[in-house]
Amino acid sequence: MSIGKLTHYTFDLVLISIILAGIHRNTGLQFDVSHFSSVDVRRYFGKYLAFGEACYDRVVSLLKFSGYFRQSNLIYDFAQRASDRLKEETGRSLDEFKRENKVD
Repeated sequence: MSIGKLTHYTFDLVLISIILAGIHRNTGLQFDVSHFSSVDVRRYFGKYLAFGEACYDRVVSLLKFSGYFRQSNLIYDFAQRASDRLKEETGRSLDEFKRENKVD
């Protein structure tokens, strides 16, 4: 096996572990290692998944500080778009609507 193939397979394994870590972080779904009969395989696969979690953390921190990405709040963004649409369609802002109808 050449060094190029070994590097390629290693990179693929790291990417798969990062994908599994992302699935775990975003959905809560975790790979069930109890299906493996060997304790050694379970332990090594657990270390592999932990390595993916560490790589995922490192990638996220690099992206945060790169300046090319920004974090958004989905709920706030949705409320802002709804407020903008209300103003566009009715000509009144949400605050004006609340004052007129005395809504808290």
